[in-house]
Amino acid sequence: MNTQTFRKFCPVCKLDNDANATICQYCRTPLIHNASENITTRRVNDPFELTDEIRAQVLKAYVPPARSLSLFLLNAGEPIALRTEAEFVLGRIVEPTSEPIVDLTEFDGFAMGVSRRHALIRAAGDKYMLTDLNSANGTWLNGHRLAPTRSYVLSSGAVIQLGRMKLIVSYADPPQKTE
Repeated sequence: MNTQTFRKFCPVCKLDNDANATICQYCRTPLIHNASENITTRRVNDPFELTDEIRAQVLKAYVPPARSLSLFLLNAGEPIALRTEAEFVLGRIVEPTSEPIVDLTEFDGFAMGVSRRHALIRAAGDKYMLTDLNSANGTWLNGHRLAPTRSYVLSSGAVIQLGRMKLIVSYADPPQKTE
């Protein structure tokens, strides 16, 4: 049987590699380890840079339905949230609220520095906008720190960083918001 038809999936970035690879070609994580080792956590000092190739593979793997926005954790192959509202908050729910919010608590949001009301995403015409809501640990868009309360254009494929949590955004077209 030809081993070239098989692929190895990286346990960290979840992208596929050649069957004979020993190190992930995307994030450089070892793909083979001693069976007596029990690797359960990636070292935090390992550098991981989102390349255009990784971003393209993530966005190609899942196309969100029309008039919706999908959010992926940087190392997740499936969306963690699919939103159809014209406006919603990224943060953590600690008490009941009627506000539409993407609750990042279950993804270790507190430990990653995500505020309760960290950032706002809202539809504006044919695009989305991202606004930091005076968060304690800051919001970044494609590596650039955002000024609080100022809105920035959020393109599909962009990387949002909330504290230390990184999310990839994917959408085809936003819902229309009446202004």
